[in-house]
Amino acid sequence: MKKLFTPLAMFLVAFTITTSAVAQSWGFAQYGNWAYDVAQGPDGNYWATGYGGELPDWADVTAGYIVKLDANGEKIWAGPPAGLPLDYYSANNILPTEDGGAAVYVSSTSPEMYKVNAGGDLIWTTDTWDGDAYIYGGQAAQLTDGRTIIGGLTDFQHSFYEVDATGALLSTWIIAPDTGAAWTWSYWDYKETGITATADGGFAYTTGNGANKIVYKYNSDLELEWSSYIPWEMPWEYGYQNALKTTSDGGYLLCGSGTDLTGDYYGTARKLAADGSVEWFNALNHGSYWEEGGWGVELPDGNYIVWTQDGGESSTAGWILDGATGVETGSIFIPVMGAIGGFAETGMEIFDVETTADGGYLLAGRMWLEDFDQRFTVIKSNADGTFDDCIFNCVWPGDANNDGYANGSDLFEIGINFGATGTPRADMSIDWEGKLAQAWNEPDSMFWFILNDLKWTDCDGSGTINDDDTTAVINNLGLDHPLNNVRLEGGEAPLYFAPDADMLSIGLNEIPIMLGDEITGVDDIYGITFTINIDADVIDAASLKIDFDDSWIGNVGETLRLSKTFGDTKQVVGTIVRKDRVNTSGDGQIGTLSIVVVDNISGKTDAEEVEMSFSGVTAIKIDREVIPVAAATLTISAEENTYVDNTIAEGITVYPNPANEVVYIDNTTGEQIVSISISDITGKIIYENNNPAGLNNVIDISSLLPGNYFMEINNGKSIISQSISIQ
Repeated sequence: MKKLFTPLAMFLVAFTITTSAVAQSWGFAQYGNWAYDVAQGPDGNYWATGYGGELPDWADVTAGYIVKLDANGEKIWAGPPAGLPLDYYSANNILPTEDGGAAVYVSSTSPEMYKVNAGGDLIWTTDTWDGDAYIYGGQAAQLTDGRTIIGGLTDFQHSFYEVDATGALLSTWIIAPDTGAAWTWSYWDYKETGITATADGGFAYTTGNGANKIVYKYNSDLELEWSSYIPWEMPWEYGYQNALKTTSDGGYLLCGSGTDLTGDYYGTARKLAADGSVEWFNALNHGSYWEEGGWGVELPDGNYIVWTQDGGESSTAGWILDGATGVETGSIFIPVMGAIGGFAETGMEIFDVETTADGGYLLAGRMWLEDFDQRFTVIKSNADGTFDDCIFNCVWPGDANNDGYANGSDLFEIGINFGATGTPRADMSIDWEGKLAQAWNEPDSMFWFILNDLKWTDCDGSGTINDDDTTAVINNLGLDHPLNNVRLEGGEAPLYFAPDADMLSIGLNEIPIMLGDEITGVDDIYGITFTINIDADVIDAASLKIDFDDSWIGNVGETLRLSKTFGDTKQVVGTIVRKDRVNTSGDGQIGTLSIVVVDNISGKTDAEEVEMSFSGVTAIKIDREVIPVAAATLTISAEENTYVDNTIAEGITVYPNPANEVVYIDNTTGEQIVSISISDITGKIIYENNNPAGLNNVIDISSLLPGNYFMEINNGKSIISQSISIQ
């Protein structure tokens, strides 16, 4: 990490968690139920699919959800593609393609797939053909020649579908489940537990019956080569999707779940030879009564790593198994501070493990953090299969306000929260590394909901915020770290522009200014000030103006308002503050930016891009507490091929200036003036005339108090702004 004494821009998205470090391991988590499948694409990016969403709300979860991540685990884009049918129940497999996109298999009323390109645009779906029966989950694998095979349990049979690279259906076939002596149907007994492509161009498929697991091997012509019956080793065994992987010797690793005679759950792992015969079996449990399911892959050294859904102790854990014998030779532990006292106090569940090009692997699953909301989760190991000591919600000693830096402002948090107590850290050292720590619950918090987490402020991890915590700030002053979490009580309220159109038109444009949205609103605010900066040649700098209309922040009688334009730098400063000494809450539009587009660039033929940004943003509560605000930049095109000349402004003269009793307007443009307004420095309009034809271009200002004002003259094509002084 480097020494910093000036702030750097940090990546922070509300309710989205990403961490990357010097090592190759990273973690990604955002709202949603779970990531069900994960894979690395040929371009090095990573894909995950499952149930995902943007809000902490079950109603927001989308079944066909995709996330695309870069090499550092940062989100490139996410969400179901536009135009995707809404009848999908779950997304079980994601298959990256050579063009940078991916195909996704989903279960629905029939087996279906869809394809997106590298940018997330929907390319095709298989809605043009329908399977003959509903598949209870199902699996998909992409063969070496680009075909995809879908297979799964339907009512009383296993159905298979061959699909080409365009989503077209090539063939179908079925196999009847082996029920043994009598039909005793159970979804868990007979369901598919995996499908995987093989090096010879074919694939293998696994299912079960009342007493065995069964493996079917097909060649590249989709002809059945062999089937193998594998007797159960435990009183009850069953499988999950994504549980079958190929191995370097031509065999297979088959994982699953089982229970012992006491009812405790285990993960299971079997190594199968190339002919489907069993080489070894192991049941895996670290002492938790509920370690359900197993997912594993082969490591570069020929051994295997197998993970269960959860490993107990607010964590997740994997077993390293000897490749020849299946005997456990080691384990890997990922501590996750989950929701204590609730259903999910084990913290992390795993639903898939896939290898990566560097020799490591990816974990896909779900995680509960201390706020008890589920997270769609992907974790990447280091190349050697290890992980950093802390991946999510880490405490960096000295960063008391959890903003990514150790600096002087961290003493503010220590002083404000002096004397508070909470759960001590297991690692109470203050070296500049991420430390795992349990969230501190405020005394007035409800059950597992976190209102204000002070674990970051306890810099030395002692469990008490006091003078000793300043040592960590001093020792690490100037250091920064990759911000790997968001505060659980909320994120930064966004400040952004929301234009009604995707292009600015010639002449006057009015662009809504928004503060807060449905995801992150503002709980309490008393006032906000900001500067809007414009970077473009086609903007009339004098036209810039901010109007604070009546909004959720307050109406005219409740607020003070200011708008001041600096034409030489193309900036406008706006401020609105309440005056009733009462905070307010809400989200949405707070004002409007007026901006005039002209075209005085000789020979211009292309659309001009206009960049609008915020700076100097400060939002406060009545007690002067600063509210975190995330200001966004907007780049938007202006209308092209207009050839509008800006000489209109040169044809209007306002005089005298300064003035006493009257102001004269000399208009030689040939355009009729349609309205005139005068406003004070707060933006309040104190004179307005929308029918100035009878004025003879003479305005009586005798009733106005001495001071500085802004006059706006509208001739129907543009607005000319003029500062005037009244003596």
